[in-house]
Amino acid sequence: MRSDWEMIDDGSFNGVRKFIRSGDEPDDVQIRYEGWDVQPILDQNKAAQADSFDKRGDMWYAARIPASVMFEWMHKHGVNAWDPAHADGVKRLLNDPEYRYLRVNHFIM
Repeated sequence: MRSDWEMIDDGSFNGVRKFIRSGDEPDDVQIRYEGWDVQPILDQNKAAQADSFDKRGDMWYAARIPASVMFEWMHKHGVNAWDPAHADGVKRLLNDPEYRYLRVNHFIM
């Protein structure tokens, strides 16, 4: 089997880099995921928390959630942040003090 991996996603959107490689068999394909440094996302959240909150409008930006945290939520809490049916679970976790660092404002959802 070949050992060289080709990057197919640099992770700039969600913080997870994706690689692919193929083996000797035509249908032999492997995909590898790697976490990315989430500190810039957390720094953006902290800076946004320090800004004043503008209550104008009907919708507000609530959080930036790194993909690694989404995977943690799936594993620990069974909550899929991308599934609209799990919206209540996402709100519950974002209101939890353990995940306060993901919030960009201080309102309760």
